[in-house]
Amino acid sequence: MLFLAKKWIGGLLMPLPLFLSVFLIALILLFFTQKQKTAKLLLLFSFAFIFLLSLMPVSERLAHHVERKHLPILQHNAAQNFDYILLLGSGGIADPSLPVNSQLSAVANSRFLEALRLFQANRNATLVVSGANFGDIKSHAQMMQEMAIVMGIPARQIMKLDNNLDTDDEAKKMSHIIRGKKSVLVTSATHMDRALNLFYKYGTAPTAAPTNYLAKNRLGETPSSYYIPNSYYLYKSKTAWHEYIGALQNWIKSFL
Repeated sequence: MLFLAKKWIGGLLMPLPLFLSVFLIALILLFFTQKQKTAKLLLLFSFAFIFLLSLMPVSERLAHHVERKHLPILQHNAAQNFDYILLLGSGGIADPSLPVNSQLSAVANSRFLEALRLFQANRNATLVVSGANFGDIKSHAQMMQEMAIVMGIPARQIMKLDNNLDTDDEAKKMSHIIRGKKSVLVTSATHMDRALNLFYKYGTAPTAAPTNYLAKNRLGETPSSYYIPNSYYLYKSKTAWHEYIGALQNWIKSFL
């Protein structure tokens, strides 16, 4: 019940539902009260924030700030004799009519590809996959396990954790497994700093292997069309915003 409430509250605090709620309040004030000035200010406020968060410079700045706190593992130093490769859960829907890679979300595929790259450089490592089913017919961990087997990772070298509901839960259970071992953590670059801090809380410090970067350092010219407001840039802003909210939540919990 507490987890569901956290998901609802967290979802409502994301940019689109949050500022649409402000927009709705403004419309109510505009049409049903005499508070015209307040209504107009709220309308302008909600429009301005959605507009700004839908722009490439704003969205990539927000993402870049949380993504670049930990360096990626480059090809020349991928082989570090890791005992465990920890792959954090992401999204997916178990649709038997599709191959397993199409059942997994784009984020999950990106994370898995990084874990596979590291496994190929550390052939004796155990891949730990995680994630509950959240009402689906298969857990996310099970889909990741199937993906790993399809891509040639031996089943005996895959450990499946089916019942983790969030990153805190993953960090707690994985920390019991990796204590005293050399391990590497694979998750999205935006999520890495918050995830590592949770592992630190449980007394472990896996090596960071961030992936799925949303803000890349462009060396060439940026096409002018990229500056048009776009839902994809709003998605980038939302992803970074989610991490800011999560970090704030962890900070508040540290005082309780």
